[in-house]
Amino acid sequence: MDSASSFSEIQWDFPEAELLPVSGATCLCYRVKLYGKLHFLKRLKPEFRTHPHYAAALQKEFELGYVLDHPHLVHYSAKTRNGILMDYVDGETLDKFVEHHPEYFYDRKNADRFLKQLLSVVGYLHNHQIIHLDLKPSNILITHIGYDVKLIDLGCCYADCYPDTKGSTGEYAAPEQKDGSKKVDERTDIYAIGRILQSLPCAPYYKDVIKRCTAMQKELRFSSIEEMRKALKPWQGSQSLFVISAIAITVFTASFMIHKKHQ
Repeated sequence: MDSASSFSEIQWDFPEAELLPVSGATCLCYRVKLYGKLHFLKRLKPEFRTHPHYAAALQKEFELGYVLDHPHLVHYSAKTRNGILMDYVDGETLDKFVEHHPEYFYDRKNADRFLKQLLSVVGYLHNHQIIHLDLKPSNILITHIGYDVKLIDLGCCYADCYPDTKGSTGEYAAPEQKDGSKKVDERTDIYAIGRILQSLPCAPYYKDVIKRCTAMQKELRFSSIEEMRKALKPWQGSQSLFVISAIAITVFTASFMIHKKHQ
């Protein structure tokens, strides 16, 4: 595979680009068509295009994203003269999804499925020595078909080759991000996941997990995504036992009725 650094830039300006409402503080996001396929085009806002810090952040996002491949991470496909191209995701941000589907996360199965996918992609980043550092509802897309997670925006992430980061998630930022008291690591993203869960209708299902995720002291949080997964398994096991018990009761009842009928 060619490295991202050696990838030739696409020169088109996309004059018919459609501005999308998912743009952030420093970038604008457009929907464009290339060779008949829809893409996201992410460009710095005009006032930031000559600022070396923001230009470097956009370059970093492409360099890291281009070599990653996960079903719940948006796919980075090319670099343009003044932006980056990603595969288009037909969906909406998590906060908008909750607004439009307020009942969805009241179903524990839906909540578990969402959390499983989110932990899968964040764990994938951590396994590749990348800390996202900007996990928040507006950086999580939910697809219109299937309601699957697609994580976006690697511009603020920390990686071994990009140690200088100003990543922050506002109300989702861990204390060490806000005051710089400690080095960021996996537990910084875990804090943000806890805050995201805290903001969703399913928060009561994960009360104990949220409490540990959002501990102010980093040492009290889950040490890894895998440890967080293990903490969620007891409920899943009890759910399976409940299903098995329900099936057994149904079978017993049916057998009893058949036996009674033939008496």
